[in-house]
Amino acid sequence: MFYEVRIFDAKGELKKVLSPKKLSNRFWKSGEQNLIDFGDKESPSSDWESKKIARDEFQLEDC
Repeated sequence: MFYEVRIFDAKGELKKVLSPKKLSNRFWKSGEQNLIDFGDKESPSSDWESKKIARDEFQLEDC
């Protein structure tokens, strides 16, 4: 299911409206080319441990 998409410019003026039907047609025409395959990922847990977690300036403190 697709919803109407409105595209605005930097000034906030409406530039384009994409209908659900147009979005659906665009999606099905592109086929599986743009889909992400999550099955071929190598050991995601080891990648996570190797990355240093950066502290966000606006991160909430643990109580």
